[in-house]
Amino acid sequence: MARQGESAPALVKLSSKTKLSHTKHCHSKCSQSLNTASAKETELGLTNNQMDLTKSQMDLTQVAQEFNQCLAQRAPFYAQHFVVTTKPQGLCFDTWSQPAVYQQLLLDFAKAYPPLAKTTSSIPTGKIPEQILLSHSHNSKALHSLWGQWYFGLLVPPMLEWIINAPHSLASTIEQIDIAPEHFYLRPHDSGRVAGFEFQLTLTPQVKTAIVKAAIVKTTVLTPHRERQLIQWIQRHLVPSVERLTGLSPTPAKLYWSHLGYLIHWYLGEMALPEIEFVHLKELLFNTKAFEDGEANPLYNSINLLPASASHADNIRRVCCLRYQLTNSHRCGDCPLATRAQAKRAAQA
Repeated sequence: MARQGESAPALVKLSSKTKLSHTKHCHSKCSQSLNTASAKETELGLTNNQMDLTKSQMDLTQVAQEFNQCLAQRAPFYAQHFVVTTKPQGLCFDTWSQPAVYQQLLLDFAKAYPPLAKTTSSIPTGKIPEQILLSHSHNSKALHSLWGQWYFGLLVPPMLEWIINAPHSLASTIEQIDIAPEHFYLRPHDSGRVAGFEFQLTLTPQVKTAIVKAAIVKTTVLTPHRERQLIQWIQRHLVPSVERLTGLSPTPAKLYWSHLGYLIHWYLGEMALPEIEFVHLKELLFNTKAFEDGEANPLYNSINLLPASASHADNIRRVCCLRYQLTNSHRCGDCPLATRAQAKRAAQA
């Protein structure tokens, strides 16, 4: 899979070289299969007295199978590291984020990325004293930042596929799925980083109640526009995830949101969206201070949103990820520190 010294976004560009593909075929295949399921649901009726949670779980299992197939066709790299399921086996959000569990993951990660310091420059990587690694795993913003890049790097692109590119036949079902962090299970790598995720399909409490009381209450689930689903995911999943990480690490929230802004912007560009939609989403996500409900937009100003004429420039990052401070890593090609240094030299010339 990945070369250990690379962040997930860089890895996709360098090693997978995979352009998202088979969009029409995927949508057609998924729609065809799910239309059959929809016909069966119509026969039974969501408000039928015999409808219960067991039936809904069967439906969710099929949704999981269909989405996993679509992800494998559109983004095979991510399909290796992200699985939609009804029976997860990884570490749940409240388990991996326990301080003791998280610190053990970071301690293992520190062995792969020890600090760049005089105290370790003459010591082989595999023989760095445990005390140095322990301090590094607790106090290094760079180490926690890189761990966060792996975390979000393997989570965000598949979720953008889930929200934006799922077939229309899945739209109403997706709207019923709870996307809180508690339903995402982490699979740890031996090195302590994230190896992948399992997304457990769970109906929101409101939907469960509607199904249980289906004989009494009729409900119509309205599917919002994809941008509304995107905003809900930011608010209900990314915000609490960043809050949890900042409570565990010395890395500030601003740096995590910088990672997220860069990653979301990059992957939206990879999805081959219609230009008018891509421009609209960029404006909504990165140039809007608050969403329509009045809640602050944490992605606002997280990146340098460049005009279309400069879309291929390398100065989109606003905040350095700090990975250059780690052994076995390197400075990013588009590091904002290098960009600022170049600008300063140019001004002095």
